[in-house]
Amino acid sequence: MNPEHPADAEALNRAGIQAAEQGELESAVRFWREALALDESAPLHFNLGVILSQLNRPEEALAHYRKAVSLAPENAPAWTNLALLLEQRGNFSEAEQCHRKALAAARHSSDILFHLANHLVNHGGPTRFQEARECYLELLRQHPEHAGAWHNLGTLLFDTGYMAAAQTAYTAAITHQPAHLISRVNLGQVMLYRDDLSGAEARFREVLASQPDHPEAHQGLAACLSRSGREAEAAFHRDCGFMSRPLARYPSWKEVSAIPVLVLSTAQEGNIPWRFLLDRQHFDFTSLAVEYWNPQARLPAHALIFNAIGDADRCASALEQAAELIRQSNAKVINDPARILKTGRMMQAATLGRLPHIRVVQPQLLPRPQLVDRLHGLAFPLLLRSPGFHGGQFMERVDEPGQLPAAIDRLPGDTLLVMEYLPYQSADGLFRKYRVMMVDGQPYPVHLAISDHWKVHYFSSLMTERPDLRTEEKNFLDDPEKHLGHEVLNTLRHASREIGLDYFGLDFNVTPEGEVLVFEANATMVLQPVSGESIWDYRKPAVQRAMSAVQALFIRCCGDGT
Repeated sequence: MNPEHPADAEALNRAGIQAAEQGELESAVRFWREALALDESAPLHFNLGVILSQLNRPEEALAHYRKAVSLAPENAPAWTNLALLLEQRGNFSEAEQCHRKALAAARHSSDILFHLANHLVNHGGPTRFQEARECYLELLRQHPEHAGAWHNLGTLLFDTGYMAAAQTAYTAAITHQPAHLISRVNLGQVMLYRDDLSGAEARFREVLASQPDHPEAHQGLAACLSRSGREAEAAFHRDCGFMSRPLARYPSWKEVSAIPVLVLSTAQEGNIPWRFLLDRQHFDFTSLAVEYWNPQARLPAHALIFNAIGDADRCASALEQAAELIRQSNAKVINDPARILKTGRMMQAATLGRLPHIRVVQPQLLPRPQLVDRLHGLAFPLLLRSPGFHGGQFMERVDEPGQLPAAIDRLPGDTLLVMEYLPYQSADGLFRKYRVMMVDGQPYPVHLAISDHWKVHYFSSLMTERPDLRTEEKNFLDDPEKHLGHEVLNTLRHASREIGLDYFGLDFNVTPEGEVLVFEANATMVLQPVSGESIWDYRKPAVQRAMSAVQALFIRCCGDGT
C-alpha cells in the first residue's frame, strides 16, 4: 500500500465494501476507483471486477481481473472469475488456462475443481471428458455432499452412455439437495432411457408436485405415459411441456462460430435418439418440436436440417408439419420427412418384399373390434402389435385362437398390426438378431443379440453369460462381410437404396438359404456409446465407426471438409 495515503485508501476500500453490501454498486465503483488512484492493489482490482461484472460491463471487469492476477498470481478467485468471464465471451482456450492457474494456486478448492470440470465438459469436447470426470470424482472425494458435482457428473455420464452410473450420480445429488428439481428431472430421464417407466413417472410427478409448471418434467411425464399406452394423459402433459418451450439448444464446444443445424423433432414418442449423435465440435444444434412451432414464424438460423422424426406409423401428422417447415428453407435435409412417411411398417413391408433375397412379413392393420372374428381361421402362431411402438414393446405372440382375447386386451390402440410369425431359430436352438445402422447407403454393424427367447432384446439375451456368443458377435462386428457374406451385405445395400433414407437402422436374421429376414427397418433405432463392464469393450470400435459415419454425413451435407 502506498505509505503516503494508507488511511485514505483503506477508508475508501471499506466504503466501497459497505456500498456494495447495500446494493449501491455505482457508489462502490466510485469508491474503489478513488482508492486505486491512491494505492494500486490486487484486492481493489478484484473487487472492481466483481462489481463491474454485476453491472454488465465485461470489458472493464476483464481489465481489472487481469490486473489483479498480474499483481497477485496466487489469487485463485481472481483467476476463476477471469476464466468465467472469458467463457461468457467465447474465449475458451484462455479460459481453460485461467482455470488451471486457479487450480495451481488453490489445488484443493472445491469451487475451482468444480469450475474446471464444468469448463472441460462444456467447452473441451469429448477428448476432455475423462479429465472432467476425474475432477468431479476428486471433488467428491473431498466433499461427498457436493450436490452440484453429483448432478454435473450425472449429466456427463448420461451424455457418454453410462446410464447406470448416471442414475447413481443423480440419486446422490437429490440425496444431498432434495430441492434441486433439475436433478430429479434428469434422474427421471435416465430411468426413461433404461425403460423404468414407473420409476421415471414417479420422479417427474415429484417435480410437478413442487413446481406444477416445470416444462421438462411435463415433457418427461408425457413420454412415460405415451410409452405406457396412456395417450390421453400424455397429450395433456405434452401441451404443458412444449407449448412454452418448443426450442432446445445444444451449443458447440468450438470458440469460433460453428455450423448451425436445425433438428426437427416431434413432441410425441417417435424421434430418432439423436442426442448421442451430436457432433458439437463442428455444429451448433437447435431442436424444434414441430407441433408447437408457429408455422408463420421464421425458422431459427440453420445451414442444415436434420429431420429426427422417425416413426411414420405414429407421427404422420408431425412429419407432414415438418415437410411444411422445410419448404421455408433452402438448406439440405437429412432424412427428408417425405421419405420417412414411406417407411411405415405396412408400406415398407411391401417395398422390401419386392426385392430379391429378402424375406419380410406382410402385416395387416385391423380395427380392434374386428380382430377376433377376422383372425379365426388364420395360421397360428401369429404376432399382434400396437403401431408406433418399437423394441418389442406392446407385441404379443399368439399361439392359438383361445389366447386372442387376452392378448388383444394387453395392447393399446384402436387398431393393431397382425403379422405371421416366422420361426427363425438357428440349428443350435437359439434366436439371432443382427443390427446394422445404414448411413448414406452403407451398413455399419452395431450388435448381434443371441437369445433363447423369440423376442430378442440385447441385455436380456444370453450375451452376458456366454463368452462364446460374445466371440461370435465380435466376429460379426469386426468383419461383417466375412461373417455374413458379400451377397448379404449387397442385399442390405439394395434395401437401403429402396428405402431412400440417409440414416436408419435395420434388424434382421439370415436364413440357412442366405435370405435376409427383415424384422424392422426404421430410423428410430438407438445408436449410443457402449458403456458398462469391460466385457463389452469389444463392441466399442464398431459402434464408434457407426457414430463417426453419421457425423461425417453431417459434414458432407454441409460441404464442410474441416
